[in-house]
Amino acid sequence: MCMFRPRGCNPTLDCTIGVTVQVIGQNQMKVQMVAATIIPPVQQQYVAVAFSHDKAMGNDSVSECVISNMGEFVGYEPEVYVSYNKGKSNDRVFLNDDEHDTLFSDLAGEVVDTRLVCEFTQQKMTQIDNKNGLIWNLNTPFYVMAATGPAQPDEVNAHELNRDSHSFPITSEETFNPITFGNNGSCLIYFDHPNGFTPKINTNRIEKRPMRPTEAPKASASLIPLISFVLSLIMIF
Repeated sequence: MCMFRPRGCNPTLDCTIGVTVQVIGQNQMKVQMVAATIIPPVQQQYVAVAFSHDKAMGNDSVSECVISNMGEFVGYEPEVYVSYNKGKSNDRVFLNDDEHDTLFSDLAGEVVDTRLVCEFTQQKMTQIDNKNGLIWNLNTPFYVMAATGPAQPDEVNAHELNRDSHSFPITSEETFNPITFGNNGSCLIYFDHPNGFTPKINTNRIEKRPMRPTEAPKASASLIPLISFVLSLIMIF
């Protein structure tokens, strides 16, 4: 399954955004994404694929790749996260390292000639906790969306909102089921990384970027007295 914008573009040359999804194993699918770098440039940019039950943003399971190419983040490795579109906002889902390495593998990404490229392998049927339904099993028909925009260390920012822009998110016209889909050559444009693509994998990993946290976020210390106060009122009444 693949889709690119603008229609008829070459993903190695002039596509502003694109995504391909290939089934490569019994419980694996390979995701490849490309996006033009944002102008003016940003320190972190994401390109994401979302799986949705309809063509509108909201209540979607998202896999996002974040790449850094300037400022304090130069040389950092690409990262892949799972998140969830709650209405028109996006919330990243916390995974510890074991969960992350179970859900995702074979991550590679780079910025080459003003083009963001990223690929990874993801489980179709998750073998980790679904985080209260925020991580989906991809075993039913979904519409597929792709988007790009600026990112921050802990979240992604809004994508392009101008529908006439070539960087506006794209949505498939038909549903796609990763369980029943086969690589039968139906993709009309095959995706290759741009010439010179060299993933930055295991390159000064510890020195160049902080690792993902291995503990879930905790309540702020400033909120603890407030929480205790509220609980005491509940006990009184």
